[in-house]
Amino acid sequence: MKRIAIVLALALGAASCATLTEDYKQGSRNLNHEYRMGAQAELNRDFEKAVGHYEKATLADPREPVYRLALMRAGAAASLQYLQLARNLAAQGDKANAETAYKKALAFDPSNRPLIEELRAFLAPAPKPDKAAQERLEGPVTLRSTGEPLNLSFRTEVSLRSIFQTLGRVASVNFIYDETFRDTALAIDLTGKDLQSALSFLCVASKNFFRVIDERTVIIVPDNVQKRMQYELNAIRTFYLSNINAQDVQQALVQMVKTMYKVPSIQVDKNLNSVTIRDTPQAVVLAEKLLRMWDKAKGEVLVDIEIMEVSRLRLQELGVDLSQGTLGLRLNPPQGGTDSGWFRFEGLDFGELANYQITIPSAYLKFIGGDSDTKIIAQPRIRGVAGEKIEYVVGQKVPIPQTSFYPVAAGGQNSQPLVSYQPTDVGISIKLTPRIHLEREVTMEIEIQISSISGEGIAGIPIIATREVKNVVRLKDGETNLLAGLLRDEERKSLKGIVGLKDIPIFGSLFSSTQTTIEQYDVVLTITPHIIRNMALSDEDTKALWVDPDSLAGVTGAGQRGAGAEAFGEPERPEDVRLEPERSADGNAVFLSPASFEAPRDREFRVNVELASQREIGSMSLGLTFDPGVLQLKDVVEGGVIKQMGGRTPFLKSISSGGATIGVSNPSGARGFRGRGILAVLVFTAVNPGETAVSITSYQAAGPNGQPVVLETGASTVLIR
Repeated sequence: MKRIAIVLALALGAASCATLTEDYKQGSRNLNHEYRMGAQAELNRDFEKAVGHYEKATLADPREPVYRLALMRAGAAASLQYLQLARNLAAQGDKANAETAYKKALAFDPSNRPLIEELRAFLAPAPKPDKAAQERLEGPVTLRSTGEPLNLSFRTEVSLRSIFQTLGRVASVNFIYDETFRDTALAIDLTGKDLQSALSFLCVASKNFFRVIDERTVIIVPDNVQKRMQYELNAIRTFYLSNINAQDVQQALVQMVKTMYKVPSIQVDKNLNSVTIRDTPQAVVLAEKLLRMWDKAKGEVLVDIEIMEVSRLRLQELGVDLSQGTLGLRLNPPQGGTDSGWFRFEGLDFGELANYQITIPSAYLKFIGGDSDTKIIAQPRIRGVAGEKIEYVVGQKVPIPQTSFYPVAAGGQNSQPLVSYQPTDVGISIKLTPRIHLEREVTMEIEIQISSISGEGIAGIPIIATREVKNVVRLKDGETNLLAGLLRDEERKSLKGIVGLKDIPIFGSLFSSTQTTIEQYDVVLTITPHIIRNMALSDEDTKALWVDPDSLAGVTGAGQRGAGAEAFGEPERPEDVRLEPERSADGNAVFLSPASFEAPRDREFRVNVELASQREIGSMSLGLTFDPGVLQLKDVVEGGVIKQMGGRTPFLKSISSGGATIGVSNPSGARGFRGRGILAVLVFTAVNPGETAVSITSYQAAGPNGQPVVLETGASTVLIR
């Protein structure tokens, strides 16, 4: 009885195990079905349906990584599909449906931060910046004033010092003056201006600038390069960059901010990717604006690529195969021979047929046919940054032997073979370089290579078949480009048999065999770019940026509004104050020739100071400046203008480090100069490599009777190699 009970228990256990096994197999088949249905939907680009199938497979077996990866991939594709739809609807003005599409895209990919920001900006657009608000770089000390408009008007010319004293009494400000300050007569209307504007207008009109000492004290200084370097306040600021390399923008920043009078001091920290600039407050604000415009995040693009390769090979062999196709005849005498094939002449009879053996080829009837189909489908999705090269390689490295010959001994012939193996990529290789345009289009430099092993050559070396496409296309966001027609149809037919007999009509097939091989290859490529993130441009980035070079260098007083002077926006210019001398309608000018010059180091060269005037000039003086670290002024030679003014006209020159003063004054009653000629010749020596401007920083010109003459001025740029 015990034995019967044990047997029954074992039978019931085996039956239960078989039931569990069948249930498990049935569940696996269901899961595989859901996964296959999801993969099929994904191939049909129905990503929302694919997500549903993948979710069922994942819920049934959460530990299977293949299902989870497929669900993530399909979810990202569905999110991108709805995002593209939302952007198209938003461009058409359908805000309600666009919002629905945005929310569906976010439901499929809830962790997509750029998508969240884009939806937030779509639902609640950011307010436009206030046009009246201008960024200022506040100095350490500012003037304290009530801000009330002044009621001061000087209709007739009065002393400039008296105007400053009156302004000081009204605004409770103390004015002090530099030792080189010159008191001149001036008429100006300051009605309705605040203290800061009144100071700026006064300094512009009198060719001075001011420096705030404390809240109640201001110093007035003549406006020239030397005094600027002595009194002008500099600011130091560090900018930390996020998207561009600090070293790449250093030279461009210097070129944009520098003036002919001053080059900013800019230092770069590679570790922190920061730029530190030291210059006037106006130049620092300009640098900040430029860096803000340059430091933009590059756009990102997602490229969907579908590669479908279909190949078919058909093989057919018909006929008679005569094995090796050779006849053999050999001598075999009855007494035999040695193992090496030698025979004795004793008893050898060549005329006896019995001493010979013959071999004939064996015949096989072949009627073999073969048909094989191959289909390769790849759907890579590549994400990259605009302007950067993207590479995608899937396959294997196949070692290909390469033989090189080297000499056995030094000086000998190359007779020693050396075999090395070069790994070669076999598979799918994709190289892309996308560029995103502002019109939401993408230009791509495409290089796609599909390679596979098509057979074996000599010594088993693999034969690699390659299909390669190189092209440059420009597509819209979401537009698909179909590239097909890479078709290769190859047919080979070979006939083997007995010579002469195989060519007999009809009966020749009994002595030959025919092998027919047909190979067909076709490749279809589709490329679809999707813009994930474009370069963020605001309305301020597309506006013109107004820059006054004199304001940056502080030469004319346009920047005399203290440390908070504006460097952007078109500056306000009152009707009764001019920021620059009145241009002469007759074209009177004093300038340097040539306007640009390039010379090697330690070379001597000359620059002409030319004068062109339609009005008669009896006396004039010029102030010249240049960089003494680049150039050295050796001498100033008088020109032909002096001779035309008369032999007794004195010519004065004063040479200093980095500057020179030229003066000419005709005696009382002598004639002046009218026309065009060379006033003086500057003899320079190139000291060190660099670039500098030889500039006319100041001038005074008058006619024979003392009336002033207005001249235009010009500079010369010198580059020393």
